[in-house]
Amino acid sequence: IIIKWSGEDSQGVKMRTLGQIKRMLEKSEAGYFWRMKREIKELPKIIGDNEVITYAILGYYENYIWLIVSTNKRIIFLNKGIFFKLAEFEIPLNKIVSINYKKNLLFGEIEILWNRIKIVRITNIFVKRINPFEKAVNKAKEKFEKARLISAVDELIKLKYLLDQRAITPKEFEKKKKELLDED
Repeated sequence: IIIKWSGEDSQGVKMRTLGQIKRMLEKSEAGYFWRMKREIKELPKIIGDNEVITYAILGYYENYIWLIVSTNKRIIFLNKGIFFKLAEFEIPLNKIVSINYKKNLLFGEIEILWNRIKIVRITNIFVKRINPFEKAVNKAKEKFEKARLISAVDELIKLKYLLDQRAITPKEFEKKKKELLDED
């Protein structure tokens, strides 16, 4: 997993305000995490204008506590210590293969399998937060995949029209079609 430090990559995307971020957290019923104020203050720099928070949890990953935010596009992991920069990494929804979890009396853990070979294990999550997080991620993933499929179909229709008009060759059509259908 590659951890990105804040400030390294600005893409010119319009960002959300802190107030919008807090309202999204409240609306998702994830609540506000007083213990993660530093991470929440960083979210306006990370969450794009067309991105929506679906849920958030706190959990341990590699011996550090992280704020883990599910959005309609990705899962974002944030950790900002008192004396160091923000550590951040993400898992795009289209790369997630499965989410599994285990529960004990008060705490549980979530395993996210992504890219078919990588596993991220988040531990010490409050049990009552596990199911809502898993459902939020799966629902967002489903919507994301459906939108991507509709977009691919639209592109295929346009390509077929261009082929019929002889604006592209059959070879170009097949190449573009393969790119659209193999897109992961």
